[in-house]
Amino acid sequence: MSEKTVQLDLRGMPVFQRHPRVFEEFEALEGGETLRITNDHDPRPLFYQFEREFKDKCDWEYVKEGPGEWVVDIKKLEMEDPGLGDDVREKVEEALEEVRPYLQADGGDVELVDIDAESRVVKVRLKGACGGCPSAQMTLKAGVEKTIRKYAPGIRGVEAV
Repeated sequence: MSEKTVQLDLRGMPVFQRHPRVFEEFEALEGGETLRITNDHDPRPLFYQFEREFKDKCDWEYVKEGPGEWVVDIKKLEMEDPGLGDDVREKVEEALEEVRPYLQADGGDVELVDIDAESRVVKVRLKGACGGCPSAQMTLKAGVEKTIRKYAPGIRGVEAV
């Protein structure tokens, strides 16, 4: 079990970058490691996001509560590795079927290219309007990857090819 703690001070960061950065740092942690955030206000809205996204996968503990500084430890719990399983391709295809209507509504689509079992990375091709869209990376991470990881928890990431 790791005792590593990653420090992240949000106070000097633009507000719109804070939550995405916290989630990025948390997802990079191994089980048993802690993300300690320091903020200039109570991060209660972030707590609610963590409850929704990582229920039963993290512990949230206030270390300091204001008035000018809030410090919170967010510990990633040790989880049994779900592995990929024999039906991973089927699960990934199901996930893509869930996001496909949203992409098609904007003139795009997504195609499964490959699943690298060793790195646990899914490779997809964004097609149509999604292929050249300036928001393609956001769509890939916030929409496609998030949905694939919901269906196939053993997947560690998604890349566009």
